[in-house]
Amino acid sequence: MTDTTGVAIPQQDRTLAMLTHLSGLAGWIIPFCGVLVPIIIWMVKKDESPTIAAIARQAILLNVIVFLAVVVGFVLFLTIILIPVIILGWVVLGVAGLAFPIVGAIKASDGIYYRYPVVGANP
Repeated sequence: MTDTTGVAIPQQDRTLAMLTHLSGLAGWIIPFCGVLVPIIIWMVKKDESPTIAAIARQAILLNVIVFLAVVVGFVLFLTIILIPVIILGWVVLGVAGLAFPIVGAIKASDGIYYRYPVVGANP
């Protein structure tokens, strides 16, 4: 089964693909693990499995972008006028940062390659 990218995840890679998607959530528990764990997976699997490497790159990019957006939001938060907009933005970032990896893991368990909106990478 494939999605619009036309990439199917082989049976032997589905568990690792699912764990790679979920590895991005490690940063919610231990700071910087949301980037560190996918970097390790990417470095180990980049020559062996391009699909796993692409999923790891997506997890890294998603976490870096969310972190940078939160930092920019904090700076804008200091303007006082933009506080409601920034709070709404943080909520959206939090939901996206949690939902994309979970949806990706569910799709990976079914053998479907899930490309994150905006930050997704094709293998």
